[in-house]
Amino acid sequence: MATLASISSLERPLGPRLSSLKAGRDSAVDVIKGTACLLMVFAHVPFDQAPWLGKATMATVLFFTSTGINLAGILERRAGEAKRLAANGFFLIFAGFADNYVQGTLGDCDVFQIAGLAMLAMLLMRWVLPLHWTWLFPVPFLLHLANQHLYWKIAAGGVSSFLLAPGLFPLIPWLCFYLLGAHLRKYNERHAWRMGAAATGALAFFHLWQPFSFDKFWVSPDYFLIGCAVICFSYAALRRWLTKPAEVRLTEIRRWGANSLVFYILNNFIIIVLEMFQLRGIALLLLSIALTMILLRPALSLQKWTSTISPAFVLVAGVLISSAVLAVNAWLWPNSYYLHTLSSFGLTFSFIACYPAWKNLSRVVWNPAAQASRAGLAQASPESSRSWSVEQSTADPAFGSAAFHLERYVGRGDQEYDTLGGARQAGRCRLAIDRGMLPHDERGSDG
Repeated sequence: MATLASISSLERPLGPRLSSLKAGRDSAVDVIKGTACLLMVFAHVPFDQAPWLGKATMATVLFFTSTGINLAGILERRAGEAKRLAANGFFLIFAGFADNYVQGTLGDCDVFQIAGLAMLAMLLMRWVLPLHWTWLFPVPFLLHLANQHLYWKIAAGGVSSFLLAPGLFPLIPWLCFYLLGAHLRKYNERHAWRMGAAATGALAFFHLWQPFSFDKFWVSPDYFLIGCAVICFSYAALRRWLTKPAEVRLTEIRRWGANSLVFYILNNFIIIVLEMFQLRGIALLLLSIALTMILLRPALSLQKWTSTISPAFVLVAGVLISSAVLAVNAWLWPNSYYLHTLSSFGLTFSFIACYPAWKNLSRVVWNPAAQASRAGLAQASPESSRSWSVEQSTADPAFGSAAFHLERYVGRGDQEYDTLGGARQAGRCRLAIDRGMLPHDERGSDG
C-alpha cells in the first residue's frame, strides 16, 4: 500500500533535511549500504583468529555499487544536476586528502577520492553515451586485466595509484562496481537476477581451467565475479521481498546507509581510540558499533545546523579549523602518535560539517534555475506555496522503486495540478522534479 508523505517546509530552500530517513528513499539501497557499513566494521576490527575478514566481507563492493545506484537515480530524476554533482565530486577528492592524512595513506586513492573520481567518470561517460553508458561497467575491469598482463604499472604509490592497481582503491578497476550500480538502477529486478546468474555462471566456467584466487588487493576475476553476483542477487532480492514491516525493523541499518560517509568517519575515529586501550576482537567490534550509533545522531544534527547557515561561513570555518589542526600537529606534538592521530580527526570532523554547506553552495552556483523556482515558491502565500502531497509507489517503471507521484500541487495563483494516472502522472511528476518544484534533498548526507 502506497505511503503518503506530506512535504510542507519550504521556508529554508537551502537547508537539506539530513537528520534521519526521508520519504522517497530506496530502502533496498539503504539496507545494502547500511550492511556495507556493518561489514566495514568487521573488516577494520582486528580478529587474531580470522585475519581474512578484512578482505572477505565484500563491504567495498556493496558500498561502491549502492553509491552508483544512488547517483544514477539522482541523474534520472533531476535535470541540470551534472555540474552540481561534478562540483561535489571534486570536493570529495579534495576532502579525501584530509582522510589520507588521518589514516596515514597519503599518496593512495582512498574511499573519498574513489567516490569523487567515480562521480566524475560516470558523468563523463553519461555525457558521451547518454543512452547506453551503464553497459560499459565491465570495461574498467577489462582495462585492469590488461594492466595485470601488460604490466603498465607494477608498483604501488605515485599519481598512477589513483588510476591503476596496485593501490588502495584506484579508479580502475573499482569504477566497474559504481557503473554496475548505475546499470542495476536503470533496469528492473528481473534484469538483476539474470545478471547475478550470468556472473555465477561465468565464475563456474572460469574455474574449469583456472584455480580459485580471491584477491581484493588486485581485484582478481574471482573477486569481480563474486562481487557482481552478490550485489545483483542482494539488490534483486531486497527489491522483491523487502516489506514495510522489515523496513521498520531495519531502520537503524537504513540510517547508517543513508549517512554512510559520516558513519565511516566516526567509526574509524572510535576504533582508533578504543585500540589505544588494547581492545581487540568481539569486544572492540560491539563497543565500536554502539558508540558509532550514539555519535551518529549529534553528527547529523551538526550537519543539519550547518546546512541552515551561510555556506561561505561554514567553509571558511572548516578551512581555519583544518589549518589549526595541521599547525598544532607540526609544532606541538610532531612525534606523539596518539595526540597526532586524535587531533588529526579535526580534519575529517570539519568535512562532516562542511559537506552540506558545500552541497548547498554548489546547488546555488550550478543549478540556479531549480533553486530560484524553490525560492519563488517559498515567497508565495502559505496557501499557494505549501500544499504538497507526494505518494511513494513501487508500480511506476519510469521512476523505479522510489517513484514519486505528484498527488496534488497548488502553485502560485489559481494554477492547480491534480492527481493523474499512469504515464501522464509520472510525466507531470518528472516535470515538477526537473523544475525544482519538489524538495531537493530526498536523501541522506551522502547524496
